[in-house]
Amino acid sequence: MKTLTIKNLKKAFLLMILVGCSNQVQAQGPAIAQPIANWSYTGHSSTLVEGALRGQSAVISSLGQTVYMDSLAAINYAEAYKRAIENSVAVTKAYYERRELRNEYNLRYSPKAFVGEARKKFIEYYSPKRLSAQEFDSQRGVVTWPHILRQEQFAPVKEQIDHVLLTRDATNSGDGSATHREVIQLCHAMSGLLRENIGGMTSDQYLNALEFIRSVELEARTGLSADLKQTPDALGDEKPAEPVAPPIKSDTDTTSVSKPTTSLKLS
Repeated sequence: MKTLTIKNLKKAFLLMILVGCSNQVQAQGPAIAQPIANWSYTGHSSTLVEGALRGQSAVISSLGQTVYMDSLAAINYAEAYKRAIENSVAVTKAYYERRELRNEYNLRYSPKAFVGEARKKFIEYYSPKRLSAQEFDSQRGVVTWPHILRQEQFAPVKEQIDHVLLTRDATNSGDGSATHREVIQLCHAMSGLLRENIGGMTSDQYLNALEFIRSVELEARTGLSADLKQTPDALGDEKPAEPVAPPIKSDTDTTSVSKPTTSLKLS
């Protein structure tokens, strides 16, 4: 009896403890603690089958997560590719816009093309001019030299040029002819002499003399026509001119007719 009583007392005491603990758990919340470090008392399998099923579900979940992450990576790659295309388009547009800006700047501020009327005026301005009738008698081939080129140091070359221009004819004149090539060489020699003696003249005198030499070369380049011959006085064979009767205009005719004059001798 005594043993049974003690056992009963122990059971009753344990029962009281369990009841007290259960009351305390009901008052404070669940008896199992919250998961710590991603592990909980409830995250384990109670049986082998449950563990296998949990592992299979974890594999399936990981596969789904993998597919999901791959889709996100594909979306990010497509977005990056799209932005790369937009950047390349922006770079191309910027390149051609810069070219257009440069072309507009050059068109506005660069020198104009040297063509057309501007080029024609430039060539006319800087090309040598033909000598005037007072400076050169093309019929006689006589050059009236400026005073600067009449100096002693220019005399040998000047006399050779005069001789060539006096003795040329229609068959030996014009661009590329023997007389033209000879005059070119003589004009180059005279230009060299002019540069050597530049200290004895003003800048205007030098430029005018140089331009005159270029004009002489231009006259030698111009050919003589076949009906244009040197007159005898230009070659030194001066002959007296024969008298020519003046023309008589008829009173009854409207056209001008030249008639020889007759002298009437009265008896």
